[in-house]
Amino acid sequence: MVKLRKIAIQTIKKWNADNGTSFSAALSFYLILSLPSLFLFSLSLGGMFLKMERLQGAIINYISPFADEQIVNSLNLLFQQLPETGSLTIGLLSSFVLFLWSAGNIFIHLQKTINIMWGLKESREKWYRKLLQKRLSSFIAVFMFSLLLILSILAEIFLAIISKFLNEILPFSLDLIQYGSAVINFLVLTVFFIYIYTLLPEKSIETKFIAAGSILTVAFITLGKYLFSLYLSYSSLTTVYTQIGAFLAVFLWLYYSAIIVTVMIEFIKVYSDTLKQTVKSSNSQ
Repeated sequence: MVKLRKIAIQTIKKWNADNGTSFSAALSFYLILSLPSLFLFSLSLGGMFLKMERLQGAIINYISPFADEQIVNSLNLLFQQLPETGSLTIGLLSSFVLFLWSAGNIFIHLQKTINIMWGLKESREKWYRKLLQKRLSSFIAVFMFSLLLILSILAEIFLAIISKFLNEILPFSLDLIQYGSAVINFLVLTVFFIYIYTLLPEKSIETKFIAAGSILTVAFITLGKYLFSLYLSYSSLTTVYTQIGAFLAVFLWLYYSAIIVTVMIEFIKVYSDTLKQTVKSSNSQ
């Protein structure tokens, strides 16, 4: 318990020393700019395997705790920008490339953030090779996000089918389906952050530290999501700021999520260094 407290204190101190507030603000800014393209690319790719309405419903359902009708209408207008995926055309390919390039910017900035916070130096390769590697890793991250979104929806569909079958045999609570969907989403997000913290930085850290940081990242984001929605239900944010209040609520939520991510980036490094120092000191004795 004392060790965990020490790691937590060191994490916050290092986050402040590395100007974590600025990194979080920059990360949320890139997230706001890249989120439409990330959604559109995910929907375009997912539309080849699943019904578009189900994918759109999954995205809207995720942000529903702090989204009002105006936000939902804005998302529906955004979804209307999707190209037709019925046949492969030059327009479809160019749209894919544009969505992929724009969505990848968030992961390039996230990669830079991790490298700086972990004190990693960039490789001495030629600039065009570094640019190609960064862009390639960001493209893979976008694909990972899209595929995991599709897999989570497929898992929820499978869970719904199984629940109907079980309900015919024995009484089956609908709450279990909701809990099951929440667990699936938690696991999917955890896998995604394990990928982010493992493959984006210049140098990897042991998997056990990455896994711990990923689980905590998703746990704090999930907890914050419901606490944030609870706060909004009792606050006068939308009343004070009228129509822009709903969008301000989403921006605040993205900023909070960015803070959690940057703090957990620091946590992974501090956790790894602390345990290594402990093992080293115990071996020397």
